[in-house]
Amino acid sequence: MRVLFKFVLVTVFSILTVLQAQYSELLTPFSDNIPLVVVKGDTIREYSIFGYPSSVKERKKLPVSERQKIIDEYVFNLLLQTEGDIPEVMNSEEYKKNYNELVSKNAVEHLKDLLIEENFLTEKKISAYYKENRSKYPDFKSEEGRKKVISDMKKQKDPEIKKYVSDYLGKLKKDNNVVYSDDLFKEVAAIKAKDSEEFSDSVKMIGLNKEIIKCGDQTVQLRYLYDQIRLVKPYHLQNLSDIKMLKAMSEGKILNSLLKKKAETKGLFKNKLVIQQTKDQLKYFIAGKYKEIISSDSKFIPNKEEMIDYYIAHKDDEELKSKRKMWVFEIFKFYDNSDDKKDNDKIKVAIELENIRQKIISGEEFEKYAKFYPRPHTKDGELGFIFESDHALVGKTAAKMNEGDISDLIIQEKAISIIKVTKVQESMLYKFEYVEEIIKRNLIASKRESFLENYRKELFKKYKVDVIANKEEEKK
Repeated sequence: MRVLFKFVLVTVFSILTVLQAQYSELLTPFSDNIPLVVVKGDTIREYSIFGYPSSVKERKKLPVSERQKIIDEYVFNLLLQTEGDIPEVMNSEEYKKNYNELVSKNAVEHLKDLLIEENFLTEKKISAYYKENRSKYPDFKSEEGRKKVISDMKKQKDPEIKKYVSDYLGKLKKDNNVVYSDDLFKEVAAIKAKDSEEFSDSVKMIGLNKEIIKCGDQTVQLRYLYDQIRLVKPYHLQNLSDIKMLKAMSEGKILNSLLKKKAETKGLFKNKLVIQQTKDQLKYFIAGKYKEIISSDSKFIPNKEEMIDYYIAHKDDEELKSKRKMWVFEIFKFYDNSDDKKDNDKIKVAIELENIRQKIISGEEFEKYAKFYPRPHTKDGELGFIFESDHALVGKTAAKMNEGDISDLIIQEKAISIIKVTKVQESMLYKFEYVEEIIKRNLIASKRESFLENYRKELFKKYKVDVIANKEEEKK
């Protein structure tokens, strides 16, 4: 059996390697949940990294190198979760805050699950349901088979479950004396508006600081409902005339607080499943925080000599040079095909300006015409120094011209131009002092990238990471 299993794995690895060799891009994720990498003896498969190929639309072609980079980053993140389990991360205020928020959220969810299990999914009821539908669940004894039975039971009991949860919340609110300002809710429900913006503006007129719900020391102001209404889609606007709906939109914070207290009373904040779920969810935070600590800017500050060497080696980089700029005069005229005046027609304007262009080429002075056809808010058509990014097509055209050049007609939206470049200031290398911060930032980024790549290799070696595709490629 072991020999057969080994043969199957080798076959899968070989197929993957051949695919990578034959194609520069691969449709990802693969249809089969193939093994991709082994970490500390555990095999990580295709779907864990790239998700399930549930539909063709969700799959995409990735270059082999990019696909491998995603695999490496996924594994690197897993290892950072382990490495990051250190006091500096675990004792940070940010971690504690996230932990407390998540554990309370998970405790409330666990409370809900327990209530449903106790009332609808007891072992006795699951067994009875299975016996009634035995033929539908041939693999009931397996974990997946049991999950399927429970899932189908929930679907069948969904209306009863919803009513039970609603009644439970109703009793919880009654027991804790949650009081609603019915008059305010009626006033909001009576609002008539064509869209959510108009509706929310009307709510604002009522007074955002007014209390609409009160429970002990906790209150909910109309401001909270106002924020919810602003998010309502147009096709749901009609639901805002339902007072029950408005209350449901407003009571979230109060209910959450009451459910937290209930969960805490039942000891669910210390429940092993809740704690483990919370810790698992925070693994991504741990990895990110640890990565942030080990690769902070302060660890990669370059010295002066490194920065000067970079400046010399990258003297041709655009970000270290000034942009090319051109001193430009322009002949400019609007056109409007919808105008009653025929002279404003696009073709008429184009003919008029082309005739002027021909006269200039023949020796007439450009600036003379620029005075009579200036762009609004310019002095006699003088644009001055402009860059490639200025005035849309005008800047792009000027960037390709030399001193003394006259352009062809530049057709723009609602206007036509002719330009003349009278002076060009070519891009020049900035003084070192002007670009010192840019150089510093680039060197920090480069050093960080190099450090993380080397650290990734160290961790892969430390945890005996075996990238299957790479290994098979090396054997070839």
